[in-house]
Amino acid sequence: MTHLHLSRVEVGLTVFGELLDLVDCWRLETGRAQPLRQWFIDDVIPAGI
Repeated sequence: MTHLHLSRVEVGLTVFGELLDLVDCWRLETGRAQPLRQWFIDDVIPAGI
């Protein structure tokens, strides 16, 4: 887990789901994976609010 800059103890204390999210973010940032969908603020917050 050195690519996430986490020590072995930090990896052991991290919730498994959060660890998977960190690995997924790292893969997206390094170009090893493509996002399933690109979100824009207009998609998340409806117009008129």
